Amino acid sequence: MDDLRDEARSLTRTRLPQGAPTSPGIANAVAYRMDRRLAGLAASIGANYTRYADDLIFSGDDNFASRVDRFSTSAAAIVLEEGFSVQFRKTRKLFHGAEQRILGVTVNEKLNLNRRAFEELKAELHNCVRHGWRTQNRTEHADYRAHLRGRIAHLQSLNPSRGERLLQLFERVKWNE
Repeated sequence: MDDLRDEARSLTRTRLPQGAPTSPGIANAVAYRMDRRLAGLAASIGANYTRYADDLIFSGDDNFASRVDRFSTSAAAIVLEEGFSVQFRKTRKLFHGAEQRILGVTVNEKLNLNRRAFEELKAELHNCVRHGWRTQNRTEHADYRAHLRGRIAHLQSLNPSRGERLLQLFERVKWNE
């Protein structure tokens, strides 16, 4: 009886599994209709719509900026009508002239890792060189070397020259100690 109850529970869960290779595809299929509606709404006033996982991003010119409050209300209504929720406390409006950071990436004039994230990674690498990598693996990554290399590769994709500087620091770390 418990097995049957567990099986029924697993079939009626209302959340997608996280981290599975199929999760992005499932999320895209589930959000397809909402994406179409939001893209249409954005296009109707000359704006653009992008979604990464559960982050919805709208961008546009000064005309869009002047209408963003009314637009936000319409966009939220679509999200709710499609059965999703809106986290209003996470909603931000980014305007020209201020740092525009989305998903940890600064997107103003060109893509870049924000200064704070760059400085934190640089300090972490510097401390790996100076004090040994084990002193910096505070979250106990199973493959800390690969973890750091991945963060550097991400930076290199956004800003090759800054990424190269950190790669040089990375190569000075004594991984065998």
